[in-house]
Amino acid sequence: MSATASIARRLIAQATGPSAATIWTWLVTAPIALTVMSGLQYVTGGPGAVVAVAAVEHVAVGLLLIALRLLLLLVPLSARAVTVFASFAVIGVLRPLLFLGAGILLHIPVAAGNLGGRILINMVTTVAMFSLIAVAVQLVRDHTGVYRRLRAAQEASARDAERAAARIRQLRHSAVDAVLEQLESATSDAAIQGIPPGEAATLLRGLAEEVVRPASHRIYDEEFADTGDGVLPGDGTELQPVRRREWIASVFGAMQAAPPLALAVLFVLLVLPFGIWQYGVLFMLPPLGCGFAVLIGGNAVMVPLVRSAPPVLRLFVVLVGYALVGVLLSAASQLVIRLLGGDPRLVWFEAATYWVVGFAVAFVASLTARMRRDQSELEAAIQSNIRAAAATRSALEHERAGLARLLHSGVQSELIAAALALGSGSAQDASAELRDVVDKIRAELSAPRIEPEAADRIAALVESWGSAIPLRSSIGDVWDRLGEPERAEAVVDAISEGLANAVRHGDGTPVTLEVSPVAPNGVSVLVVSGGVLSSTRPGIGLLQLAERGEVALRESAGRVELAVAIP
Repeated sequence: MSATASIARRLIAQATGPSAATIWTWLVTAPIALTVMSGLQYVTGGPGAVVAVAAVEHVAVGLLLIALRLLLLLVPLSARAVTVFASFAVIGVLRPLLFLGAGILLHIPVAAGNLGGRILINMVTTVAMFSLIAVAVQLVRDHTGVYRRLRAAQEASARDAERAAARIRQLRHSAVDAVLEQLESATSDAAIQGIPPGEAATLLRGLAEEVVRPASHRIYDEEFADTGDGVLPGDGTELQPVRRREWIASVFGAMQAAPPLALAVLFVLLVLPFGIWQYGVLFMLPPLGCGFAVLIGGNAVMVPLVRSAPPVLRLFVVLVGYALVGVLLSAASQLVIRLLGGDPRLVWFEAATYWVVGFAVAFVASLTARMRRDQSELEAAIQSNIRAAAATRSALEHERAGLARLLHSGVQSELIAAALALGSGSAQDASAELRDVVDKIRAELSAPRIEPEAADRIAALVESWGSAIPLRSSIGDVWDRLGEPERAEAVVDAISEGLANAVRHGDGTPVTLEVSPVAPNGVSVLVVSGGVLSSTRPGIGLLQLAERGEVALRESAGRVELAVAIP
């Protein structure tokens, strides 16, 4: 019962909302002016006279609708529904009177007929048709907005993905291409003409400090350009207009049949006043019961028929199907009326009227269901976009952090280590070694970053630094704990940062490296070297390490100690 009440409240809100009186109300009901409901059977003259009287009457109805729109601007919201339905009823009451007035205005004879019956018929028809049109127009407007936002969400997802890919390419360009270009530019002449080991060491050290280190800081500190957040703009004017053909295909391709019982009851209520006026209460009961049975059966057949039709044919099946049901209804009504001895000459209008009402109710039901589906898809698309945007930003953060670490802990460390190795060499020309260093860095920067196992990376670090500086290392039983990728990455970075700092701030005395387990599952990295700190401001390496563990950099009695505890 609560579901029925909710549907009724929603339909009333749609029928009496902003679309209560629109140009569509006037256009769609234009054919009613030419039906027996308006009184064409009472016009004396040919078809031209009927059309003229009906046209003037319908223009007057249009003026009443304009007056209704102006009235609704002044009516408080609490009285809007009552005002709308009362106005619809008044327009229905006035319609036969306007028909008579149009005849007088045009000097065309128009009989009054059973004016009371005609007023009742028009009042019921007008309230039902105007309400149905208002619901349909409001649904079209609402669904157009939902459909536009759904398409915008889908397009935004593709746009954000492309923007993220471009941002990653930009990051790699600034981290890889620009650094490689400067490295090769600085070393090309020396590699061709030859260079003493001492100058090569100075060159590499300068490249580490003046090129690679600033580049890593720049990447680390750089703010992201907008990569999208998955949320659509709140102002609908910022969204692209709906492509009409695409929207029509979307709606009519998902057409479904009207609810059989609801449509049958609605139509019976519409023709009830006409039946009472034309035949009386007792005479109309048999044809009414027979017609209701025909409607229930025909409507029930329409449900699977429309559902099984391919999308491109659904609109055709709906239109033809309800036209056939209307014809069957009229045929059955005429047969019963004839058997009862009545005159069925005006029953034919049921076929055309039912075709219009059946399609209208099917359209409203279809659009309501479609809007619910599209709203669900829109919510799902927005949630998906938000998750994708978060994942994209996370990927960008990961890429940026990885590139910054690659430059800072990898390339910079290799340049410093190579500089130290060249500085202690005795060869006359270090151009070949210089080329080897640059080639190695180029391969490292250009190749996909496939991280080796933690044990291999730590062993390579210790070996590389051990060949360049006096290093005493002690690696405890931490290998099981380094099975966690993030912890292993942090340990490798801590070793690289500690040894690079030991060279940067050291005095040439032996450096001690200790890697040991700490409770409960963490790893401790301790690097001790001689020297003094040139600055107390932490650099990019320490800032990154502080995001993943506890970092302490201390100086005491000519010794510098870096302790990193990674949980």
